[in-house]
Amino acid sequence: MSTTPLAGQVAVVTGASRGIGRALAVHLARKGAAVAGIARAGPDLSALPHQADETAGRLLAVPADVTSAAEVAAAFTRVAAEVATPQLVVACAGTANVLGPVWLADPEQWWHAVAVDLRGTMLTAQCAVTRMLAAGRGRLVTVYGNLGDRQQGNVSAFAVAKAGIARLTESLACELADTQVRVLGVHPGFVRTPMTEQLCWGDQGRTWLPGFAESAEQRWGDAQPAADLITAIALGAADKLTGRILHPSDDLSALTERCQSEPDRRRLRLDLA
Repeated sequence: MSTTPLAGQVAVVTGASRGIGRALAVHLARKGAAVAGIARAGPDLSALPHQADETAGRLLAVPADVTSAAEVAAAFTRVAAEVATPQLVVACAGTANVLGPVWLADPEQWWHAVAVDLRGTMLTAQCAVTRMLAAGRGRLVTVYGNLGDRQQGNVSAFAVAKAGIARLTESLACELADTQVRVLGVHPGFVRTPMTEQLCWGDQGRTWLPGFAESAEQRWGDAQPAADLITAIALGAADKLTGRILHPSDDLSALTERCQSEPDRRRLRLDLA
């Protein structure tokens, strides 16, 4: 296979200054895409273009707060003007910096944590889908996390946001069913990032998630499997799975065949057994 299979594609990744978002932006550029990484302004974002491989795609840093409709719209306008309309958009911005029981949470901090993930994904989706519809096709990827369906206390803001993203993904896919715009969720797995390290060893994590650090040491990995999955999505391997949450361990061909024979498997559901 070519080392630059995404040559000619334009991608946008939000949350690109750190963690999984940064890893995805760099990976897609190295696979040949012209990538715009969107995140809040700061040294981490400024350093992003230096991660580009000169023999592969371009990597552009675009500062924006994903909770601001005006800033997200301006970022997409800049990408269109300086690069082109993106064929792939990955909404990866998120935070898990509000921990503890709901009744002790600062309401404004709690709501802002939800907004970074859920409102940020919604605003990114609006800008992406509008441009993709005008272009006639495109792929939007949201980023899920299993706290959206797992019984776990003291992480309510993050869990609520991720559960909302799962339903938003399904709703968008239904609304776009008669178009060539595909919407997929990706569960990246348990990846070691600055955010998950804070959950392990930060003051809030030690207080409200006892035992999490010990468990994490046994389970976490890197973002490469998720990056490979998103590359496959960019190449069309999951187009018939629109609306689903995918995991790097999924066999896309087998899952596509199963969903074609059992259409109800496309539907998100809670397991109440």
